Amino acid sequence: MIKRKRFTFRKKNKLTNKSGFQMVYRVGKAYVDYYSVLYVLSTGSENLRIGLAVGKKLGNAVLRNRLKRKMREVFRHQQQLLKPGYDLVWVARKALINSEIAVYQRIFLRLAKKAGIMNSHNKD
Repeated sequence: MIKRKRFTFRKKNKLTNKSGFQMVYRVGKAYVDYYSVLYVLSTGSENLRIGLAVGKKLGNAVLRNRLKRKMREVFRHQQQLLKPGYDLVWVARKALINSEIAVYQRIFLRLAKKAGIMNSHNKD
């Protein structure tokens, strides 16, 4: 029997409350790209949590939710490449609106590498 890796996005991986977001914004470090910003805060816990932020200036609710779905999907597939013990907030910028999912993945991995949160055995 072949054991497959499961790509899940569980509740323990979600940064949900306002105070959690504010803590990451205030204390964490920002890594900026043309397409998005990744805020990273070391927590020392065993969980890796992410919050997604898409401002109202980017479009209506349908468009904002589509962006968040793509961002969530990228995190879901790439989370095993990241070190645990961090809270992340990934903020979308206007340039991300019409991008393909491959662009989301490339941007997320580039920002994670820049932040130094990639597992050492996964670095290129």
